[in-house]
Amino acid sequence: MTYIQIVTGILGSGKTTTVRHLIEGPGEARVGCVVGEYAEDGFDGDMIKASGATVRQITNTGRGATAKSYLDPARAFIEEGRFDRVIVETSGVTEIAEVSQQLAQDPIIAKRAVWGPTLVVIDAGAFAAHDKYFAPQLWAQLDVADVVIINKTDKADADEIASIKDRIAERNDEAKVLFTYMGQAHRGTCLMPPYEGYLPRAVRAAWEGKLPAEFEAFVYRTTRVCLDRLDFGHKLLNLPGGAIARFKGVLRCWDGARCINGLPGQLDWDSTPVEGDTRIAFIGLGLRDREEGIKKLLDDELLRQRDEFMK
Repeated sequence: MTYIQIVTGILGSGKTTTVRHLIEGPGEARVGCVVGEYAEDGFDGDMIKASGATVRQITNTGRGATAKSYLDPARAFIEEGRFDRVIVETSGVTEIAEVSQQLAQDPIIAKRAVWGPTLVVIDAGAFAAHDKYFAPQLWAQLDVADVVIINKTDKADADEIASIKDRIAERNDEAKVLFTYMGQAHRGTCLMPPYEGYLPRAVRAAWEGKLPAEFEAFVYRTTRVCLDRLDFGHKLLNLPGGAIARFKGVLRCWDGARCINGLPGQLDWDSTPVEGDTRIAFIGLGLRDREEGIKKLLDDELLRQRDEFMK
């Protein structure tokens, strides 16, 4: 029998880091991962492949086609019969209840798979910003959680973390709440069904409604080389406007390519090996009108660095 479960969470919360931790733990489980990316280029799948899982990646998974997009590769993993666990890591903009219902209604999955709890990962430090700018998306995911992983606890104080936990309990008193740093969640709680015949909250209930606003995305690409990561990072952290939920990708620097991951006010340099030219995905609300301006700002910064170097 194959275990299947969903891992979700708003953009930049640490879903992929959490999945890597769960996969890399003790044991020799054969894991298949369906990884959803909203932007046209995907980066998270490569990070999970490095942990030893077999990955099928979906890119450009906007609302509407999401449920079907996740169903086919998840079913294929289960039909193959060689995986102990199938993890469906959705993109941070997915209508998660829709995906859960679609998977649960599939006859192959119903016959051959056992459900594990739905994990929802949130960023403690960015919770206030997400609640301010992306509340419908954030709470649509928390509503269907069986386990809420409050990640990046180093970025919030004890009172803030306690307040987040209280708000989650008011909205979803079934969810078990874990506190983590760098996705190091308790594996037994996250991976195993708590009792025989268990069904996740998202599968048991009939969820209705759609997200009121659709995320937009674009990818910034350039062959120019970054000569000063500090200055370029400063630009990323101070992009105009407050509707960017996430940026992530690869920055080609003078001393090698670097994996970057963040949102306005928060930037992490990931140690995952990457290569190639710069390609950074931006995801948020109202980005179609801001795309050219953001690209020009970043181009101008790289040109400025080149000119300073040539002096």
